[in-house]
Amino acid sequence: MSPADAVKPVIVGYDSSDGSRRAVLWAAHHAVATKLTLVVVHCWVWPFFTQDLGPVPAVKDSGLQSAAERTAAEGLDLAKQAEPGVEVSLRLIVGFPSEVLTRLSAEASLLVTGTRGLGGFAGLLVGSVSLHLAASASCPIAVIRDDRPAQGDVLVAVDGSPESDRAVVQAASLATTVHVPLRVLHVRPYARHARTRLPDPEHDPVIQQALNLLPEDADLKVIEDSFAEPSVPGVIIHHSHQAICVVLGAKGTNTLGARLGSSVHAVLHHARGNVLVVR
Repeated sequence: MSPADAVKPVIVGYDSSDGSRRAVLWAAHHAVATKLTLVVVHCWVWPFFTQDLGPVPAVKDSGLQSAAERTAAEGLDLAKQAEPGVEVSLRLIVGFPSEVLTRLSAEASLLVTGTRGLGGFAGLLVGSVSLHLAASASCPIAVIRDDRPAQGDVLVAVDGSPESDRAVVQAASLATTVHVPLRVLHVRPYARHARTRLPDPEHDPVIQQALNLLPEDADLKVIEDSFAEPSVPGVIIHHSHQAICVVLGAKGTNTLGARLGSSVHAVLHHARGNVLVVR
């Protein structure tokens, strides 16, 4: 986290879905651990479609606006219950979540979302809003599956790209904050007949580049892993099983023109735990 980001809040989207509940809980814990303020955002779209926002005559707390206000207050209360000491505020904004949260990301040190909201299809592992934010947010975005992950490390996958370098810095900060090891993973180019399939981090320049970015005074255990395998996302997903969070650059050295790399897309869909995307 840069010094400028240190004064920006953590922003989390809430829509009362199970995924957004986990996102609010995780965001509250993270805000307290990093001594940042938290903003809970609820987006509602009904004013785009009707002027009849309520209340219904003689029916207390009825109408679409009251429902939106209750949902927003529910998110705020959830954050306070998770972390009574958190400094948290609430924003109820008219607009579509993907557009609103993308705009607000310019004001955040971290944007937090669940894997799927109320509008998602049950069979999808990651909803369209989360994918949109991972590709478009101005700040790092955390996609949360587990608000209290079990013991593990913070896994950062590196490839030497500028986004990868920024991911290393973010991952080191997270690992230091939650007092877990940092695992630096590089999946090297694969050649079927080459004798390079065994881990060899000591001679991997991409690993060494990542290590050079770590603060010298950080109390941080670092694990280095370097593999040559045909599937980059396959290796990351396999190692994600022992991580409390996977940290990735939004795109790598082989991604031209795209806002989100194919490996990041695959990891967002298939990693079992939390994923943090940095651009």
